[in-house]
Parts: sequence; structure tokens; C-alpha cells
Amino acid sequence: MKWRHLLAALAAFSAPVLPASAADWVNEWQALAAKTGFEGHKKFADMLANPAAIALVNDWDAYRGYSARSLIAAAKIPPELKPGLEITAADAGKYPWLKDFLPGPSYDRLMSSDWFRWKKIRIVPTTPYVASRNRLEATKKAGAFSISPKGELLDANGKFAMLTEAGLPYIKPANGLELYWAFLSRGVGNDNAALKPMELVSCLPDNKVERRYLMHLWWQKMHGRVDISPLGDIRGENDTVEAGSIVFLAPRDIKGLSAVRRRYASADKPDSFVGYVPTMKRTRVLGGTDTQDPMTPGIEATWDEWRQSWLKPDPRKFDFNIVGETFILSQPEVGHAYDPAQYASNECELESIDLELRPVWILEVVDKTGNYVYGRRRLYIDKEFHYAQYQEMYDQRGRLWRVLDDAGDFDPATGLWMAKNYVLWNVIGNRYNRITMQADWSIADQDMARFLDVERLRDY
Repeated sequence: MKWRHLLAALAAFSAPVLPASAADWVNEWQALAAKTGFEGHKKFADMLANPAAIALVNDWDAYRGYSARSLIAAAKIPPELKPGLEITAADAGKYPWLKDFLPGPSYDRLMSSDWFRWKKIRIVPTTPYVASRNRLEATKKAGAFSISPKGELLDANGKFAMLTEAGLPYIKPANGLELYWAFLSRGVGNDNAALKPMELVSCLPDNKVERRYLMHLWWQKMHGRVDISPLGDIRGENDTVEAGSIVFLAPRDIKGLSAVRRRYASADKPDSFVGYVPTMKRTRVLGGTDTQDPMTPGIEATWDEWRQSWLKPDPRKFDFNIVGETFILSQPEVGHAYDPAQYASNECELESIDLELRPVWILEVVDKTGNYVYGRRRLYIDKEFHYAQYQEMYDQRGRLWRVLDDAGDFDPATGLWMAKNYVLWNVIGNRYNRITMQADWSIADQDMARFLDVERLRDY
């Protein structure tokens, strides 16, 4: 990325929101839908046009003092980089600025003639992404936050903020640890989440499918709940921040494999991580290093990637540094309307992928122990809503290993979130994982306790 974009971003960060129509992003999406004729584009444009969605964006922008679109408007962006532009390997040379905005690993996939090819990228409008109105009001009321020497997020009274506060911390983070907490605290963007099903296709270097997996996944926020009943706290989860679970439904040889993981607020209390192994008919207590293993053979994602990054922020073990600011092209959070990563007859390459321009901080998390699976993780964290737009994971020798560009399922009317896809690839092994997810929004009306108990998942 060229540093002239960094300088523009730094200047724009302190700039006020630029004058704009109430819904200029809606107009751009409607124009794109008319141009492409793609139903997914029209569907998302209609969602964005909801007056409640527009009002929610405007209120978050007023509180924050800037938006993704205002930062981009204040920067020097090539005039050709606009919604509707389509680029292939054959014509990428016409756009010499492309490497300044498209991360290197993604550019390599666009130009690839062999494994995991991207046949076409298409630019879509930069869209305002926000949290719910209740989360906004809680954030306005939140007290001052601080971070302990152990990396724990504390409230104004010195208590664990993830157990006491509903508001989001560090809207304008001053350092790497504050930025990581801003990212981590948004969770999955919802009080409850369910992905049913999740399908993972594991691809070999020759662009052939190796294995196919089918899973169900659940997630729950235990405190500071503002959108889904029960509000406030989940009874009995006194020191638990959040919990997630997964059960494999296919293939047959691992059907029933399940795991439940609980995150505790204290840095000194390790996660509770238990799994049921059907071939052994046993429940196993898993240790800290087990979170660094792939979820099962053929899957590139480790247990620390099943929620983008679930690494516990302990500055005794890791350094957290903001190493830059820039604009990148990454997948849009349009999963409520369509999947932006489209494949055709070959599931191991992309026929097309929609990308949007986002302003990001570049956060590097560096392992100081030499014992973690990654020597360094680079996260491109969105300046508007603190989501990791893109990730690069490096091994202990400093080599780029895995890359993740995922898409969320964002409901513009409510500001609530789930997930839509993981585009995850291994640049050392030349392997690709395509994970597609279907959000189950009925989870808002269900008791989740049975989904977060590994003994009950045995009979799922």
C-alpha cells in the first residue's frame, strides 16, 4: 500500500463528516443493481433504503464523527475505482493503482492461472456498517475503559468490563491493544447467533475437492445483552464473557464431533474447551494449545479462527501494534441479501467476487513466546465498525501462511449481524477452504443452553 493513502487517511480521521445526501449509498446500490441486473444487488439496495436503516446509520455517524464514506471522500482515490468496475487478469494491467488497494494475496489469486483462481472482481459501493440502536445508546452511556497489565478490559470501577458494560469501548482507539479490544468487544455483532448449516469445501492445489463438511454453529453473549431476551445477563454465567459451540453433521466418519468453548474475563483463567469424539464415545477436556490446531483434517481454520480471531489479548505473551492505516478492497458485508463470492461449475475457484473499498487500521499481533501457531497475525480492522476486513497469518519463520477474507450477514434495519462466508486459503500448501454459512435468525426466540452443553450435543 502506498503511504500517500496513509497520509490522506490520517488527515481524514480527524475531519468532520462531509455533506452528503441522506442515502447516497442507497442511490449507488440502486444504480449498480440496474447496471448488473443481479437480484442480490437489488435485494441489498432495497434493504438499505429502509428509512429505519438510514436513520440508524446517520445516528451512528453523528456519534462517531466520521464514516467510512467520509474518509474515502477526503482521500485521493483513483476516479476509475468506483462501483460497477469489473477487473479480470487480462485487463488488470490497465489499472496500475490496483496493487495499492487490493491486498497482495488477493491480487495473486486474480492473476493466478492455476490454483484457486479468481476470474473476476467487481467493485460495489462502500456501505455504512453499524451496530444496533440499543448498542449505540449503551455505548453513549458507557463509562471510561482501561486495560490492565494482563490485557483485561476494565470498566470505570476497575471491574471486568465484558461482564458489566453493554457499550462498545474505544471507538477511536489510541494504540494496538485498544484497537484489538474494540475489535474483540463487538463479538459476532449479536447477542445470539446460529449458523445452520455451515458447509466447508476443502480444495487441493489442483482445484479439486478433497472433502466436504457440514456443520451447525452457535454463539452467545453472556453479559451486556441489549437486543435479545434475556436482556442484561445470562443466569449462571457469572464470569463467562461468551461461548460458542459446533457440531459436525457430515462426512459420516466424523459425524457427531462437537466442541464447546467458553471465554472467561480473567486473563489468568483459561478458556473452558471441551469436545466430544464420537469414535471414542468420550468427552475430552482440551488444553490451550488445542485451540491452535485445525478444527479437523482438511480444514485450514484453527479453533482460534472460528470467530475471525479469538486470541485472548495478553500483552505478556503478545505485542499489539498499529503499524499503518490504508484503504483496502475486501468483501462487502452483504450476506443478508447474497453471497459476494460466487463460484460456477468448479467449487475450488471463484467465478466472481464482489469487493468494496474500506478504510482500515493495520494491526499486527506478534507472538513473543515462540509457542503460538502464528508468529505474527496482521488484521486490517475497519475504522467504521471495528470488524476485521482481512487477515494475514504468518508462521514462526515469518512466511505468509494463511489468508482470510470473510463476509458478514448484516441486517441494515436492525444493525444486527451474523456471518455469510469465509474465503480462506493457504499460500504455502496451495490449499483453499470455501465456507458458506446460512444464518438462522430464529435463534433469537430460542433457549440456547442446550446448544452450549457438549453432553447434550452428543445426541444432536
